Amino acid sequence: MTGRTFLLHDGDITFDTDKNIMFVYGDDEIAQALERAFTTNAGEWFLNENHGLRYPDIQGKNGLRDEIVQMAVIKTALQDARVREVISIDIQRDTANRTIDIMFTCRVDTGATITVLFRFN
Repeated sequence: MTGRTFLLHDGDITFDTDKNIMFVYGDDEIAQALERAFTTNAGEWFLNENHGLRYPDIQGKNGLRDEIVQMAVIKTALQDARVREVISIDIQRDTANRTIDIMFTCRVDTGATITVLFRFN
């Protein structure tokens, strides 16, 4: 059985032109759930303070090692029980603009692979 939840855009529930709530299903729903996990700072959501990414693990000056970022990505992705494995992680830092782009690919319980890209400022 595939999941179904509200389709979110910039964190808001999306409505169609007839003002009906739109839904997201299947692997797209898993991708949205991962996006929610990675854009939530762990400790920020009062209903589950363990949910989300520990932002200090990916932020920092001078010498934040890729291994620490990779472990934070894996730990956050595996918060969703449907994620079976993280296949690859690509980390791109832009020190001039103080951003980090993280792209990762994971395999989920449906057998599908999902690739997600996040930019953190």
